[in-house]
Amino acid sequence: MHNRYSTHLLPQRERQDYWREVIENAYFPLQLDFRNPSEFHGHLSQWQMGRVGISRMESSATCFKRVKQQIDESEPYFLITVPAQDQVRFSQANRTIVCNPGAFILERSDLPYEFSYSKDNALWVVRVPVSLLQTRIRQPERFLYMEFDKSKGMGNVFFSFLRTMVQQASYTNEVAHDILSSQLIDLLAHSMENDDRVLMSNEANLRNVHLRNIEAFVRDNIQRSELSPDMIAVACNISTRYLHKLFKDSDQTVGQWIKELRLQSALNDIRAGNRHTTLAEIAYRWGFNDQAHFCRLFKSRFGCTAREMREAK
Repeated sequence: MHNRYSTHLLPQRERQDYWREVIENAYFPLQLDFRNPSEFHGHLSQWQMGRVGISRMESSATCFKRVKQQIDESEPYFLITVPAQDQVRFSQANRTIVCNPGAFILERSDLPYEFSYSKDNALWVVRVPVSLLQTRIRQPERFLYMEFDKSKGMGNVFFSFLRTMVQQASYTNEVAHDILSSQLIDLLAHSMENDDRVLMSNEANLRNVHLRNIEAFVRDNIQRSELSPDMIAVACNISTRYLHKLFKDSDQTVGQWIKELRLQSALNDIRAGNRHTTLAEIAYRWGFNDQAHFCRLFKSRFGCTAREMREAK
């Protein structure tokens, strides 16, 4: 799906209200303050690729505010913002970052924030459900409010793939969109985890090296029903006790994280809409060796059965 919106043919007096409506429909409710209302212009192109939304916006200087009263989402999102023309300023949770062209930042949609640029600007925005990114990155919140390099390395591969997806969107179908969006998230994860600015920061200590090794091993072996803390510890050359200690500061134990990763992966498969794959096959694919147990866990986590989720799609 590709939608385009522009103020180009509208009278100047109608442009601000029109643009507020465009932004709300493309993202979610926001307060907009225009630096020069009498000369405002804006253009937005939007693509939906599976569960990932991509947009490119060009507009005059604007300040976007997300206030507490506007936050009422059934599913929160991460926003990946990539300025293409001039720097942007973002403030959230008492943190402020300036992101320059050549970089990108990760933001949360379900917390109040302020986002602005003081000159005409163009930017890419990728909207990813929090639950979807969590299937690829354990605690993606740790990457919030950091500037990531897109000019070289995996950051450049991620951004180049993003543009290629958009360029070929009209020549690919929904099944391809699901595959491409999954690959885009993988590239995003690699670009953040391996960015030089992250690796050289104070967070790049032995603990985080171990966590990256653990995450990589679990994702490579998540489909094995026998996956356990003992197996992970042996593979990563650490003790099981130390493994549990590494997760002590997070809101999940190792076992809870593995279960959540499996359930979210199964949910993504169900939402992908391939009805030729049975629910039992999906359950076994993600390491559940008892379908009844899978069904109980799924209903407890998502409030409906896997079959109801499939039929509601």
